[in-house]
Amino acid sequence: MKIAIVTGASSGMGREFALKLDKCGKTEEIWLIALDRSGLEETAAQMKTPTRLFAADLTKDGIDELRSSLEKEKPDVRWLVYASGFGKFGRYDEIPVEQSTNTVRLNCESLVAVTEYCLPYMGAGAKIAEFSSVAAFQPTPYQSVYAATKAFIHSYARALNAELRPRKINVCAVCPFWTKTKFFDRAGQTEKHVVIKFAAMYDPRDVVDKAYKDLMRGKDVSICGFIARSQVRLVRLLPTKTVMNIWIKQQKFNRRYR
Repeated sequence: MKIAIVTGASSGMGREFALKLDKCGKTEEIWLIALDRSGLEETAAQMKTPTRLFAADLTKDGIDELRSSLEKEKPDVRWLVYASGFGKFGRYDEIPVEQSTNTVRLNCESLVAVTEYCLPYMGAGAKIAEFSSVAAFQPTPYQSVYAATKAFIHSYARALNAELRPRKINVCAVCPFWTKTKFFDRAGQTEKHVVIKFAAMYDPRDVVDKAYKDLMRGKDVSICGFIARSQVRLVRLLPTKTVMNIWIKQQKFNRRYR
């Protein structure tokens, strides 16, 4: 049985990717994974492809549940989309240590575990989308842990793509810029406006459409939007300290945190 697996499928870019794969009709079943069961049910209700819902925490027993299902069903995994993730905005001492370490666990450890448990069931032509961020290209004060996890994902995805080239499996680091999702609710942006200036705000559907096209073309990085791509090029040219100082002044952190 040909399947797709999409994590973070209850909302945002995970949901949009699940809907995209459903529309393309490339699999017989789509496994949807997220903490929020009601959100998963909303996603599944919009799809024609049969779905299997995993309302599970990937930092806890959700990994074992997925692994057991793979071992039992032995499916042909044609698509894996890891869109789970979260981060907190603010100074290090404003964020509980357990939240910071859980960010690393979900964004990095769980991503590696899900990916490498799925790989034995993936063959030539299979696609993997690992959701990183434009934040991966620079250290980002006041969202330091989040940006660091995204740098890990970017590096891991591109290196894994090279390793899997002989198996003809394509891995792409999807690097969105600011995107209209529920991410900001968990990040604490609604409680305290840590980020006050956005150079651009993209629609999740556009990000997913670009990622899908890039994966079909065999690319290992996907960045949606002219502004996003321009920023990535610029931060590669400037000294890292300069980039961080620009960010700090742009968001007026130098005035708020003294």
